[in-house]
Amino acid sequence: MTTRIKFYPQHQFHVLINFKDDERSVAVLPDDAGKFLVVDQGKVLGQLDFDKQLNCVSIYCQLDDYIIAQLNKGILNHYS
Repeated sequence: MTTRIKFYPQHQFHVLINFKDDERSVAVLPDDAGKFLVVDQGKVLGQLDFDKQLNCVSIYCQLDDYIIAQLNKGILNHYS
């Protein structure tokens, strides 16, 4: 049986990401277990999972490392 993850749109926040060709804000939707769904203009870009100490422990996406680093920093800044 698979576990269902419930992301909370009412708790979403935005992170400004510098892509190669432009800079835009992406939505980050958290859940209760430290998982963050990243959405850009209605398209799901991926998911980042954090532990209780806010360390990124898994990444489920096909994004470049520099974009993941910006997302990681944006999520950490939001919760600090």
